Amino acid sequence: MPIEGFDYKEFAKNISAEVGPALPPDIADPDRQYIINIVHNFCYMAGEALANDTTITLNAHQASIITQFIGEWSFHKAIDIIRSNIDPQFRDGILQKIAFTIFEIAKTATIKNMPQPDMIAVVEFQVKKAYTEALEELKNRGILNDAQVAEALSHSNIDEMAQQAAEQEAQQQAAQQQQAAASAQNGTPVDNSYANQLSDTKILKLATFAIVLRHLPPDKQQGLIERFDENDAAILRDYAAMDDLENKLDPNIVAKGLKEIKNSLPKSKKINPARINKKIYNIVKNSDISKISNIIGRERKAIKDYVANASSGNRNSTITPRIADIICNHLEEKLTR
Repeated sequence: MPIEGFDYKEFAKNISAEVGPALPPDIADPDRQYIINIVHNFCYMAGEALANDTTITLNAHQASIITQFIGEWSFHKAIDIIRSNIDPQFRDGILQKIAFTIFEIAKTATIKNMPQPDMIAVVEFQVKKAYTEALEELKNRGILNDAQVAEALSHSNIDEMAQQAAEQEAQQQAAQQQQAAASAQNGTPVDNSYANQLSDTKILKLATFAIVLRHLPPDKQQGLIERFDENDAAILRDYAAMDDLENKLDPNIVAKGLKEIKNSLPKSKKINPARINKKIYNIVKNSDISKISNIIGRERKAIKDYVANASSGNRNSTITPRIADIICNHLEEKLTR
């Protein structure tokens, strides 16, 4: 029975129409068309399956969310696959595995009324897991080698887009500050027309950032200051040169400003092997070994050996840190259910 208000054909058409303008410029024209087609096809098939599924009852919003998950992740992982130079004949297989995983996970999460933020996190985790498993299968078949798998796992278009969005937001905020900032070049008095527009919050943000600058080498300071317009740059220089600046500002306001600056910085994508080794050791040490055995019972021998050796502190393994991190996350998820 059709879902009232959910036209999956039109929905797939609209989603795929948004793909072209959103594609990165480094994607070649044939690959661009491939991504547009794959997003349309997967959304169409998922929407059709939901509309024809008589075992569940969904409303139009729920069906749209599930289908949109598939469209968005197909978009991002198709870009990752293309940038990894994986042979085109294997693209569909990888993306189909991911799409099927999303379909089942998102549908189950919807039926269980999982909050959307939790659903987003679960879907993302399962997408990464499915992607890694698909690459490992190709490696086991001799189609990919370790270097190619590592290369494919190093790409994350969704993270790159999130970082770009954060940078654009920061640039917009800086532009707003630049428009309202007072001219303080070489210690000249602040122009009242600017001062009247400049809020205390913006002044305090500039002063807080100046505190950060004071702790950087001169060349780093200059590089960051040059990213601002001359008005804001002048204010930053004046604050950075001010004696005892830290003690002239409210400590609570400074702490809040520094925290905001820290949160705005891109998160590191590097994986710390020592941290992962400690994490897997603690998981194995503090968990029921029989439960762990059941979880990894169907995994490859290398993964079983890695988990088994963790309890003895043995670090000799062919498992890469990135795969080890995925194993840790998988075990944590299963053990907490």
